[in-house]
Amino acid sequence: MYGYWSDLATDGYEWIFRPGAVAGVIPTNFDQACVFAGGTPERIGRGGIDVLREVVADAAPDVAARLASATPPTGVRTFTGCPGFIRRSWGPGWALVGDAGYWKDPLSAHGLTDALRDAELLARAIVESCDDPSAERDALAGYQAMRDRLSADLFTTIDVIAGQQWTEDEIGGLLLQLSSAMNDEVAALVELAA
Repeated sequence: MYGYWSDLATDGYEWIFRPGAVAGVIPTNFDQACVFAGGTPERIGRGGIDVLREVVADAAPDVAARLASATPPTGVRTFTGCPGFIRRSWGPGWALVGDAGYWKDPLSAHGLTDALRDAELLARAIVESCDDPSAERDALAGYQAMRDRLSADLFTTIDVIAGQQWTEDEIGGLLLQLSSAMNDEVAALVELAA
């Protein structure tokens, strides 16, 4: 679940992971902050602002206290979860980037990065095959292989985190795995520029 609060005291990103209750704050534009909360589908149910506040209070009582003095949204959005998936990323006359080609839980906050990454990789594949149309198939297959390689660890790790398939002792290691996968992705993209 998520919604946009105004006048919420925060000085940056906040992510809190507790068994059964995940919450966070992401500062946005116009003095608003996106407040999100997650839990098992049974706990979230149909969602709503009261459920969001309850989950935030369990995950981070200090954030819940600040929410009480901030201006709440008129409503919140609820997403009850969906397993991630990867699609074939190209075919004759078409190609997919970002969420169109593969989807993972929004808890990663990595969707826009995926789209920009894939657009760069796809553009390089297209440029590579411009002089030789017969090379297009290999270039697009190379795009998909690179996308899949860069996505695999992110995909697997975020499914475990978002699916609440961890204990309090395990979450730190999972977050380090997620960070490592993002660093590997950055390193691969920097290498392309060389």
